[in-house]
Amino acid sequence: MAYESFRPEILAKELMTDRGRDCVFKNLTYKGPIIGEITKKGDVLHIAGAGRPTVRDYRPGEDITLETKKSYNTDLYITEAKYVNVEVDRVDSKQAQGEVFGVEVREAKRALAQTLDEYLAGFYAQAAATIKNEQCTAATILSTLAEAEQALLEADVPFEEEKSLVISPAVYTKLVLGKIMFQQANAEVSGKGFKGSYLNFNVYVSNSIKRTGGVHHCMAFSRQAIALAEQIPAAMIERYKPEKTFADAFKVLHLYGATVIRPAELIRVDITPGEETEI
Repeated sequence: MAYESFRPEILAKELMTDRGRDCVFKNLTYKGPIIGEITKKGDVLHIAGAGRPTVRDYRPGEDITLETKKSYNTDLYITEAKYVNVEVDRVDSKQAQGEVFGVEVREAKRALAQTLDEYLAGFYAQAAATIKNEQCTAATILSTLAEAEQALLEADVPFEEEKSLVISPAVYTKLVLGKIMFQQANAEVSGKGFKGSYLNFNVYVSNSIKRTGGVHHCMAFSRQAIALAEQIPAAMIERYKPEKTFADAFKVLHLYGATVIRPAELIRVDITPGEETEI
């Protein structure tokens, strides 16, 4: 876009569009209504009915208990504020035939998306259950994934409901060496890192998976497990001309927050890749 036609609203929309190409975890979060507006760090949004109301015994002649809506709503706090501040030399922009910020906007978009995904990968620590494989090989990876699926089914996640498994490249290698055959039939599933379906999981590979020493903290979860809210307010995008340089610049603030709304539907899969003795 030409510098003279730069509009914060247009750039904000551009930075928020097609994020699925740059994110893994973001695409797998809760898609239900989240009530509220994001304008600054510290804002509180509300997820109506994300929890489950309490089922109580009814006894004739006794008063029934009214459960307030607030008791099973969930608050989501905007805790993260990340920015990029990028300059473009005016000579370079001239050579780009007037497309000022073209490459820089794309790179800023990717960088912000990667930071968001790394943030979401950290929610493994809030899982209700942990499956461990301390010496994972091609021969043992299948049983570990089967245990993760079992844990989600025992948490009352319906068999037919979408379930996601996000693993690191090293863990994916174990699946490849184990000659695991992925199904690609589900045309509705797409996005960065998608490798196919296995067991009852849509399997994704992400470099954002956290590690502690040699342990890879992979995650298996339902669509209802984690909620995310994010925004790049147009008011938080500025263009300016830095002093002492022949350059144009823009700065962007990305606001977001997430919360685990159903911990039982988030399974931590701790895998330590081991040496292969036979393949």
